[in-house]
Amino acid sequence: MDDVGQRLQACELRWGLENSHGLDGGCSADVFAAQRVGGGAVVVKLVNPPEQARAEAAALVALAGTRSAVRLIDADFPVGALLLERIRPGTPLPRGDDGEAAKVAAGLLTRLHRAAPGSFPFAALAEVYPALERQALADIEFERRTRGEPERGNAGLVRLDAARATALALCASTDRPVLLHGDFVDKNILRARDGYVVVDPSPQLGDPHSDIGFFAAYHPPATAILQRADAIADLMGLDGHRARQWAAVWTVHQSCQAWREDQVSLDAALESDRFDDLLTGS
Repeated sequence: MDDVGQRLQACELRWGLENSHGLDGGCSADVFAAQRVGGGAVVVKLVNPPEQARAEAAALVALAGTRSAVRLIDADFPVGALLLERIRPGTPLPRGDDGEAAKVAAGLLTRLHRAAPGSFPFAALAEVYPALERQALADIEFERRTRGEPERGNAGLVRLDAARATALALCASTDRPVLLHGDFVDKNILRARDGYVVVDPSPQLGDPHSDIGFFAAYHPPATAILQRADAIADLMGLDGHRARQWAAVWTVHQSCQAWREDQVSLDAALESDRFDDLLTGS
């Protein structure tokens, strides 16, 4: 069932939904708000590709005990659909207060990383990494072509080999692999009635510092990426140096993806000696 309309209709029939309407989603899913007949507000997520719904559902089941992730109500794997609770008010993590952002991120990750992965065969981060690199390369080609900026993202592109070597070395030296969120960024951290919860995991098994670095690289301003990673690691009682190394790796990817409004600031930060030292092991 490749057609989004057909997939949504199948979900409406299976789960007794009405008043379905689209929500802002990401590039890997179509997301709809709906009402259950005789029930409450829900969200239908049509995962793309559909087979990835199994991993996301398994992650949400594993994370349920942490009370820090959106609740999975049901799943339809042939359709590639997840039925989720509707988060209210559902506002994303606000910008402008790095100290508060670090506290929220550290609190969520501390709880999320305690989750037992269960029996689902989640991929290791080292196995997933090449696909993330290929996506970055596809993104930079698209952004350069559509913007008419042939040098855009070059700071990341020229450091992609160093980022790969650093990432794989960090993966190999991880002594406490955990179930990672895998896409722990502002837009996937939503305000619920009792605090913040995460949505849209891209689950992998790996170094807990990777999630820290992922958040630090994405959250603005770019000038504070390494300090942000350090602060979160300190709040979690983890290794600041490893967190900074992962932040450098994911900053390379952010630069290479070349979509950010603060691209100039991001690239300037990445070109500093501090980032190069983290990527070369100096």
